[in-house]
Order: sequence, then C-alpha cells, then structure tokens
Amino acid sequence: MRGGPRQPSPAPGGTMAAMAHAGSTPQDPDTRTNPELLALQGEALLRGDPDLALALAARMEERVRRHRTGEMLDIYDDSLRHLGAKERGLVHLDGDWHRSFHCWLVSPVHRTVLVQRRSAAKATYPGALDTSVAGHYRAGEGVREGCRESEEELGLTLEPDRLIPLGRSVDAGRHGYLIDREVADVFLYVTDVRPDALTPDPAEVAEVLEVPVAGALALFTGERATCAASAWTPGAGAPRSATIRPEEFTGHHDRYYSRLFLQAQRVAVGLRPLAV
Repeated sequence: MRGGPRQPSPAPGGTMAAMAHAGSTPQDPDTRTNPELLALQGEALLRGDPDLALALAARMEERVRRHRTGEMLDIYDDSLRHLGAKERGLVHLDGDWHRSFHCWLVSPVHRTVLVQRRSAAKATYPGALDTSVAGHYRAGEGVREGCRESEEELGLTLEPDRLIPLGRSVDAGRHGYLIDREVADVFLYVTDVRPDALTPDPAEVAEVLEVPVAGALALFTGERATCAASAWTPGAGAPRSATIRPEEFTGHHDRYYSRLFLQAQRVAVGLRPLAV
C-alpha cells in the first residue's frame, strides 16, 4: 500500500493533475527522477555535450535494470483514463498513475485496528507504519484479486463480499528518484484476528500492531501525541507493549488518517461508515 486508506478522496481529475507535479524541486543528480534526467540529457545534447548525455543515459539504463520485476501494472493519465500496461519498476521510475488496494482490519470485539510496520527492505517508506494490507493491482485485476495481498502479506484470507468500501484515495509522493502516483481503492474489513495468529511475510512486514481505534484517531486529530499499542514481531514470541506516534506513519494527503480512523471507529462500535 504503498503512503496511503489514505483518506478517501474526491474522484480523480483536477486533484490528480495538481499532484502530478509533487516533488518537482531540483535535487542532487543522484536523486533526480528519470524524467528529470531525460530533460537534462536533452539540454546536454543541445549544448553539444555528448559525454554528459551518454552518462545520463547510462544512469537511467542502470536504474531500469535495477528495478525490473516482470510484474505488469495498468497505467492511467491524470483523468484516470487507461493508457495500457507497464512493468512495475518502470511505473515508479516514470511516475505513471496506477491503482492499488488498501484494506484496514478492524475488530469490534477489541475496538482495535491492525497496523503493519513495513519491512526495512522496502524501497519506499522502509520501517514506517502503514495500512493493514496494501498492494498494487496487477494488469487486468480488480478488487477481488486485490484481496490476494492479505494472503501474501499476512497469511489471512479475505472474503471480497465482506469488504466495506470507503472510496478512493489519490496520492502522489517522491522517494529519492522514484515517483509514486497512486489511486487506491480503500476498504475496511471486520475481523477479530489477533496479530500473533497471522503469518506475515518478513520481506513485506516487520511487525503487526494492534492499536485502539480511538487512540489512533486521537493521534491524527491532534488530541494526543502518542498512542499505546500491542506489537507482534514474527518469531519473537508474545506481543509486546509499544508506543506509536503519527510521524511514524507513511505520508498521505487530504487528512487520510483522521478520516480513515473516524470511519474505523464507527465500524468498531457497530455503526455504518459515513458517506464521504
């Protein structure tokens, strides 16, 4: 998921177009995006500097080799019109809009929400707190296939018919030379599973935290600076007490977390989520 629901947001359109330019401030050459390097390469050729142009081309080609995965994603324009499919690594190098699945696991019995801490090996937001379950739709996939992410990340099977839709989140961010422009379908899912009953993939998830929904909401309304949680690290035995802070979460636009945890709190006490 990946920083992400992110709050259910307005339908794509002007919001996406505005976000498309996020993070465009010139950076050190090692962190310039591939579109920026391509522009520099053009300038070098116009100035008659073929050596610089070749060096920039080599840098871009090396990045492409490094990020090739073989996994294909559908890509879209600023109005969410489908443009075709592209390899996942190239999507983030080129900054293409793509779609993803976000699902937050909520327990009415315990009045908690599950939060994952991302693996330190992740390319974006390593070690940050994030959505219970999140991942990209592969080319041609939709919500039902998105539920696969829960099995891959947590070892938990989701029933698509039990998903509670909250809307879409539109988000854009820059991570070094990677550009993440994402439209996420956001859901809640009611389950009383405890963190130590899950089987997380350590390549994706470092630990799973059980957080009181009221406390999580208070973090993002400014009522509290910290919140107590129960954290479970795979293979580490019993859960431990932990304290979390809002700055530990992945970054999202449009009051994502405050609006999300408000909806989760309503579901946790047996109410329907509000229309957004």
